[in-house]
Amino acid sequence: MKKIIQLDKHSKTPLYMQLKAALLEYIEEHLKEGDALPIESEIEKQFSVSRITVRKTIDELVKDGIVTKTQGRGTFVQSRKIIQKAGTITSWSEEMRIKGKKTETRNMIINEIEPSRKLTSELNLSRGEKIICLKRLQCADGEPIAILINYFRSKFVPGFMEKGLTKESLYALLEEDYGIQLEKAHERIQARIATDLEALELGVSPDSAILHITRVSYLADGTPFELVEMANRSDRYQYDIELLGRNKLKSFNAESE
Repeated sequence: MKKIIQLDKHSKTPLYMQLKAALLEYIEEHLKEGDALPIESEIEKQFSVSRITVRKTIDELVKDGIVTKTQGRGTFVQSRKIIQKAGTITSWSEEMRIKGKKTETRNMIINEIEPSRKLTSELNLSRGEKIICLKRLQCADGEPIAILINYFRSKFVPGFMEKGLTKESLYALLEEDYGIQLEKAHERIQARIATDLEALELGVSPDSAILHITRVSYLADGTPFELVEMANRSDRYQYDIELLGRNKLKSFNAESE
C-alpha cells in the first residue's frame, strides 16, 4: 500500500481523522467498488499508528457507508455515491437510468389533499384549490436511497387520481399524457438529521445525516406547478454544482441583454 499523505503526530487533528483522510484519498485514487482495503496490520505499519487508531478509523468509514466489513474476509469498498448534477430538471428515475442504476419504487402512496399554508404560498394556490401528494421510497440497485414526495396541482392533471402513476418517470408522464413541461425550478439544499421514520424507511441508523432538497418547479408562463420534498441518504447521494467564473458570468449576462 502506498501512503498518500504523511500523518502529523504533533497536529491538533486526531490521528484517526488524519488517517481517515489518507484512506479516503487512497480509495478514491486506487480502488473501485468491491475492492478490498489493505488489512489492518498493513495500514498500521504503513502509517505508524496503533491498531486501536486503525480500527477506529475503519469504524468511521463503515459508519459513513464508504466501506463494509465482512467477518473473516476483510473490509471492502462500498458503492460510490450517486452524484446528482444540478442545473437540469430531471426525474429521479431518469437520473438513475443515466447512471446505469436499476431503479425500484416502494411504498407508493397517492392522495388528493387540502394544501398546507406553506404549499398554498409556495404554489400560489387559489382558495379551495387541491393538490395531489405522491410519496415514494426510491431504490437504486435494490438499496433505499431517497424518500420522494411530489406535491402538484390537481387542476392541471385531470384523471390522475384514477389512473395513478402509469410510467416509471412522473415527468415523462406529465409531458406525454398532459403536455406539461417544466421550464425552470428553484431548489434549496439542507443537511439535517433524519427523523425516526425517515431512518427506518431508508435503512440507516437513528440520527444519521441526510441531504434534504426542496424544489419548486414552474411552467413556461411562470406558474408554479409543483413542490418536491426529497430526503436523500448522505452516504449514497451527492449533489454536484458547476459554477461560472465572474468573467464568464459577465459575458453570459451581456449576451442575454
